[in-house]
Amino acid sequence: MKIFISKYNGFCSGVKIAVDKANKTLDAEKKLYSYGEIIHNKDVIDELSNKGLKVVDNVPDESDAKLLIRAHGVGKQIIDELNEKNVDFIDATCVKVKNIHKIVEECKNNGYNIIITGDKNHPEVLGILGWCNNEATIISTVEEFLNIEIDFNKKYCLVSQTTFNTETFQKIVDLIDEKKYLNIEVHNTICTATRKRQEATLELASKCNVMLIVGSSTSSNTKKLYELSKKICPDTFLIENYKEIPYNYIDKNTIVGVSAGASAPDRIIEEVINMLENLNNNMNEQVEKNEQENAGSMRELFENYGGVSYIRTGERVKGTVIYVSPEAISVNINYKSDGIITRDEYSLSEVADLTEVVKEGDEIEAQVMRVSDQDGNVVLTRKPLEESKIWNELEKMKDENTVVETTIIEASQYGIYGKVKGIKGFIPRNQISIKRNVDTSEYVGKILKVNVLETKNNKGRRQLVLTSRAVEKIEKEIKDKEAWENIKEGEIYEGVVKNIQDYGAFVEIDGIDGLLHINEIAWTRIKHPSEVLKTGDKISVKVKNVDKENRKLSLSYKATIKSPWSLFLDKHQKGDIVTGKVSRIVDFGAFVDIDGIECLLHIKDLDWARTEKVTDVLQEGQEVTAKILNITRKDRKVSLGLKQLTEHPFDVYTKSIKKDDIIPVEVTRILLDGVHVSVNGNIDSFIPIARVSTEKLRTPAQVVKVGEVKDAKVLGIDSKGKNLSLTFVLEDKGDDALNNDNVTAYTPEESNFTIGESIGDALEDLLNNN
Repeated sequence: MKIFISKYNGFCSGVKIAVDKANKTLDAEKKLYSYGEIIHNKDVIDELSNKGLKVVDNVPDESDAKLLIRAHGVGKQIIDELNEKNVDFIDATCVKVKNIHKIVEECKNNGYNIIITGDKNHPEVLGILGWCNNEATIISTVEEFLNIEIDFNKKYCLVSQTTFNTETFQKIVDLIDEKKYLNIEVHNTICTATRKRQEATLELASKCNVMLIVGSSTSSNTKKLYELSKKICPDTFLIENYKEIPYNYIDKNTIVGVSAGASAPDRIIEEVINMLENLNNNMNEQVEKNEQENAGSMRELFENYGGVSYIRTGERVKGTVIYVSPEAISVNINYKSDGIITRDEYSLSEVADLTEVVKEGDEIEAQVMRVSDQDGNVVLTRKPLEESKIWNELEKMKDENTVVETTIIEASQYGIYGKVKGIKGFIPRNQISIKRNVDTSEYVGKILKVNVLETKNNKGRRQLVLTSRAVEKIEKEIKDKEAWENIKEGEIYEGVVKNIQDYGAFVEIDGIDGLLHINEIAWTRIKHPSEVLKTGDKISVKVKNVDKENRKLSLSYKATIKSPWSLFLDKHQKGDIVTGKVSRIVDFGAFVDIDGIECLLHIKDLDWARTEKVTDVLQEGQEVTAKILNITRKDRKVSLGLKQLTEHPFDVYTKSIKKDDIIPVEVTRILLDGVHVSVNGNIDSFIPIARVSTEKLRTPAQVVKVGEVKDAKVLGIDSKGKNLSLTFVLEDKGDDALNNDNVTAYTPEESNFTIGESIGDALEDLLNNN
């Protein structure tokens, strides 16, 4: 076997600078944020994460550590946001990428239309977009360029992603020249290192049987190297480390070429090369042995070496443990040298002390990592065999929908990661939960139940994809079924408000949602449920109706709380003095809100004196104190009195007078049979015509006028009926004469005037007095 290595391998200068800056900062400060992954290499990311690196997708509002901008760069708006929030950041943007930012910004400001060749989803391209107001046409093929409607009256600027395919870019440039697009200004911004790396890979692929492209499948430049090489060398493989070397494609006559993307660390490239060299040395040794010994068949060689004729890297061997220490195991594998398995290579799971899990004499199977170390021992590992066995178990778990638990160890914008049987598995964002828009960072450290969703990716490579959503969905269905079976109409349950709508709220009870209609939220009328409830509130609700067939649940919140009427009755009774606000005024009185209950204050109970209009006494919104006169429980009615808070004017006045007292009165009305007078300004009394004068009168109007103030004598005081018996006849003619109301009564036959004349004279007197 021959091994050729590309001239240009490993980190490009931009990636190297970014990784070095990250390591330097972490060594000093133990914590660092990175705006996106610094490099498309899982091993490097894991190493940096263990040192304290945390990948974020947004600018933090407050940061307790510095933030590093990776070599891909970011848009201008991100830089502005960092400055506005005073976030301390390290700008590790590649100088070649910064140059693209400068070009597109200047051209955009000068009226150019921007065209970018590259991957529209790549972070570098997204960053470039941010320097031209996110206004650009992104293309990745010649065909896409041809679909652009070029306006000869406009100016265009063409730039490229630094890792774009040089061959495709040149075809686009040739097309521009061919069509004489003189208004397109071309800037070849493909990184020189990228171009040289691609050219060297093409040259190498042309003379090799097998090409190994080392790097991550998520790396743009690595994928382009793979695509270019595959066109020339069909047996091209993209591998992430030495464990993925396709040994079945390699023999002693194979010419193997090794190239690597810009995100592949030197140590990983060296491990691949060392593994190939060990394999090559082993093949050469075996050829020499076969030639010297001319042993013939493989069986003969097997017998000559006591069971193993020869071994090679990647081969499985069995042996017996001959020595065990806490850090290593020595194994007799029937070869000229013993095998060594270190503690790190014993198992995918962490083992603190090998003497606790292995003893001398145990049979053990392992895989050859190197045929010979510096001491001549065969370096073995059990990890690939254990991993292979575990993958078989995982495949079985997938087929049987086995549920296992995993602790979430990492989160990104795309999902979360956990280990199952030591294998790191990925749970995509849409497979985390039945809930939408989950925050992946909240799951780190949590234990989730998962199913195995996939064990291979679309390229056939091993990849563990898990789902916790499927397990959660099944558990919810079981819980829902149990809840629907147990829930009872008329019972009260504790629930949580999950969602609020205009027409009501949805409340979760034991995992199932029920509708709490707006009419069932409060005893009083409300315009929106948010006046009473908010999302997340824990409340008690009563089940009004259960429709198990259609899975519908009707709830009531107000049924679990006392109505305003019940609260009113608990608090108030007849005779209580209460205070409230006038809610509305009607012709017959006013309604006063007392603790949520509208109580009637009738017009007749406003004042002891006659009230013509309610608004003469009260106004809407006015606070008023009144007395509860009556409570009708059946009709839920409460009547109030305002005048009842004061003593009756009659009682007050009559305390200061007695019978036969002379008091002043004012004539208020004149009738045929007597007059009404006002006593003390607020007591109405009637004096019959017989007591108006000693003379025989046709009408009281003959001797009194409305508004006239006269002295009257108190004949009697009726406290119960609130009435004063008065007379204008002050001379003492005897009680019989004063108390006989008939002395002035006349019949038409005895008089020399008619009833009509009497009424006419009275009306005339009234009109004249008014």
